[in-house]
Amino acid sequence: MAKRILIVDDEPDICEILRFNLEMEDYDVQVAESADDGQKILDEQPVDLILLDVMMTPKSGFEWAKELKNNPRTANISIIFCTAKTMESDLLTGFNLGSDDYICKPFRISEVKARVKAVLRRIASSQNDNPHVDATSAPKENIIQFEGIVLNLDRKECTVDGEEIAFSKLEFEVLALLLSKPQQVFSREKILHAVWPDDAIVLDRTVDVNITRIRKKIGRYGECLRTKFGYGYMFSK
Repeated sequence: MAKRILIVDDEPDICEILRFNLEMEDYDVQVAESADDGQKILDEQPVDLILLDVMMTPKSGFEWAKELKNNPRTANISIIFCTAKTMESDLLTGFNLGSDDYICKPFRISEVKARVKAVLRRIASSQNDNPHVDATSAPKENIIQFEGIVLNLDRKECTVDGEEIAFSKLEFEVLALLLSKPQQVFSREKILHAVWPDDAIVLDRTVDVNITRIRKKIGRYGECLRTKFGYGYMFSK
């Protein structure tokens, strides 16, 4: 089945150029010229990836991405920002919101196609992985559990003390990695290699930003996500 891509950009010419070239790669492509129109498409049918402009009105791409990542139903949709905002602070904002990649305008179509392919390849790889199941999890279920934190690796869902928590795809995978081997210290380099695609643009602070967001979302368990200064991160009581 063809991967479904949603392009959301308020410049019709860019939308049509991207649509044409991505359809030539056999993707199923939908186009919207605003966040609200993009939401209407998502309400009708799921997508695998959103190519999202930032500087739109009345709702910016950053604002809509935040809404998507805070909704458990859409939190796992991959997002690539395509924008003329090129300051480091803008890139950090994009990654902080849980985006999978960030492409600066003007861009080459070949670059866009390569980035899209890399993100979708990582999604497929994640879905095909069979991580070791924690000893406390139920047999025959692809679940990792740490006390009241339960990750369902098949449904890509996380509950904390019975409450479902919305995680971005990257946040979910970082947490799954750390919970898969409690007490083991993972360096930033190991986390980046395990979670991010090799050809993604990743800033040094990206791992730290995601760790901070995970700590906030898991509530009282945040203190169990420990920083080992000079080494990396681990999950421990």
